[in-house]
Amino acid sequence: MPNEFVHPLFFCAGDEIKERNDVPFPQLMKTVYFYYDLIGVTPPPWEQIEQSLPPVFELWQEEKEALATYFAKKDRARAREPMIRGLSYLLVCLCWLNGKRVQNVREWEKEVEALALKPVNVVERLQFIFARCDLYHSFIQLSELFAETEKLYFKKLVMMKKGMSR
Repeated sequence: MPNEFVHPLFFCAGDEIKERNDVPFPQLMKTVYFYYDLIGVTPPPWEQIEQSLPPVFELWQEEKEALATYFAKKDRARAREPMIRGLSYLLVCLCWLNGKRVQNVREWEKEVEALALKPVNVVERLQFIFARCDLYHSFIQLSELFAETEKLYFKKLVMMKKGMSR
């Protein structure tokens, strides 16, 4: 595991990832955080956001439905893992939207701050979620960040079609 991906929510030092070609995109993200950013795939998903981001948004929708059920039952313990997956999906979406792979999860704040396209106050909002990922308010905030990121994605698609890529 590259040191840049070691973070208490995602990976421990010494974790290993095996390359797999038997699972369709983006399903490996459910079991291995940042899989496509860690394993060199061709073509890179961050270079083809029209094909890569919608399936990741769908993964979030699946998690969101499960999370709504867990939080309705006040089951914070069961909500923790899907929230962590959701956080990884959001970081992936933000980086890919900006045409780059996730490079440093350990210092995610610096990486997200440097992005041109991102929701307002995203770092502060993510800090809250990272610190308390099993709270209902974190779920609401993550849902809002996904909605805002998806809007940025559609705005970028329009700009790309008009030849004004940003």
